[in-house]
Amino acid sequence: MHFQFQQLPIMLVFKSVFTMKKIFYFISAFIFLAIVNSCVEEFDAATEEFEDVIVIEATITDELKYHKIILSRTYKFEDFGASPESGAVIKITTSNNDTFNFSETAFGIYTSNNMFKVTPNIEYKLSIKTKDGKEYASHNTVLPNISTIDKVYAEKKINEDGVEGVALYVDSFDASNKSKYYGFEFEETYKIIAPFWTSEDLVLTSSGGLRVVPRSQEEQTCYKTIESKGRLLTNTNLLEEDRITKFLLKFIPSEDISLNTRYSILVKQYVQSSESYNYLRILEEFSSSQSLFSQSQPGFLTSNIFSVSNSNEKVLGFFEVSSVSEKRIFFDRLDVLGEPYPWICEVFDPPYGQLVGLVKNDLVTLIFEKPQGEEGGPYDVVRRICGDCTKSGSNIRPNFWID
Repeated sequence: MHFQFQQLPIMLVFKSVFTMKKIFYFISAFIFLAIVNSCVEEFDAATEEFEDVIVIEATITDELKYHKIILSRTYKFEDFGASPESGAVIKITTSNNDTFNFSETAFGIYTSNNMFKVTPNIEYKLSIKTKDGKEYASHNTVLPNISTIDKVYAEKKINEDGVEGVALYVDSFDASNKSKYYGFEFEETYKIIAPFWTSEDLVLTSSGGLRVVPRSQEEQTCYKTIESKGRLLTNTNLLEEDRITKFLLKFIPSEDISLNTRYSILVKQYVQSSESYNYLRILEEFSSSQSLFSQSQPGFLTSNIFSVSNSNEKVLGFFEVSSVSEKRIFFDRLDVLGEPYPWICEVFDPPYGQLVGLVKNDLVTLIFEKPQGEEGGPYDVVRRICGDCTKSGSNIRPNFWID
């Protein structure tokens, strides 16, 4: 028998906006373009000119929770990642004299000391003082209109590349016609059932041999949760109604392991101000790979956050106040696609010496211990992902999960 591995792809393709990664990428790409514009010769990728800019990620919503603000600095192409801005003092003040203070709970991550939520008709202002004494503030910002999601649903679909899968859509409607600018984020959770699970497994003995033992943990049923990496934007400005119909959140190919048995998606709808929406849209447009080498390049993005002491200092980020609506759905694979997941799980029986190496490297799991004298190796096994779900997810069931 031959042991065949097949990669099980997990689609994680999202439109990314207003994440620190995108912001850093945008700045680095902008500097990179300035250096290599109209150049076709080999070049040194090290950054010769660099502008150190503070990056502020600050969104507060009408959700009652501990809100977070993230501070960091832009970084060079050759650097490994962003440098957190630590040691700052952050607060949010309101037009009715409330103050919400934030404390640093991890490097560059600041969490409100108390839970709070944004309320209508109140102005909110962000204030930041860094450890080197620089001060930043936002313009006064109010909560946009409040609107709720109508429906989230899944449909079987063949995409433009001829791939069969599941399309996830959202519908929304604001009868007051005041929302207009929307952003969507989502969190996926899916259930994985290992098709060749057995109650026993193979382990190495202290002498380097193999022994059959009961499994020590749950490895038949697992769950995996993945958050979207940014926000999908849309608006209804050109429509007669403030209505979103069949807005595509994600397409999942039928062979993606997230459609193994049962799938859930939690969708969050953000109603944004026109300024916030346009900031994120422009950031997304000019940080995309399609526009990286375009002839038209942007100037520095205009933020609603500014330096108090130096009007010429550049600031990246946006202080966003947004209303949020959320909805979760569940569906079974068979209900949408009508066919089971196409596991590639060949059972094989390698020679004992080869099997020891496979077990040592955690590549296989036991299916059956063969009687002595039977042809082939002493054990039937499959690749580990087929008999141990912890290779694909966590064996801890989420509190919200419904079968």
